[in-house]
Amino acid sequence: MDEIRLNRIRSMMKDELAVLVNRELKDPRVPSITITDVQITRDVKLATVFFSVLSIAENKSDPEITKIALDGLNSAKGYLKRQISQIMNLRMMPDLQFKEDKGLENTLRVAEILKQLEEEKKSKAAATPKE
Repeated sequence: MDEIRLNRIRSMMKDELAVLVNRELKDPRVPSITITDVQITRDVKLATVFFSVLSIAENKSDPEITKIALDGLNSAKGYLKRQISQIMNLRMMPDLQFKEDKGLENTLRVAEILKQLEEEKKSKAAATPKE
């Protein structure tokens, strides 16, 4: 399949999954999430859906919430696949595979490291006597 068609399918699938998951999926294990990306193989047999969790419960750690959300998404895979196939009218609907998108987490970690380096640089500059 050509790249332009694959990109159109990816974009449409990303938009439709975001609406379905956040508005129509009634599974309590799946909190409010963002579908960040969809990657489809060239033979359109597998679609990898990347997501990030928006809401964080106070009594559970972030990896625990993500694992619970992943379990909920995997159990709703058949429903989501059926709904997407009705909306998109594809000849062959790819199998859905859900993965956590760690891009935001990595970005925040890099920003924190840069902030620490800047503070260390300022403290070294303040400790060095000027002649």
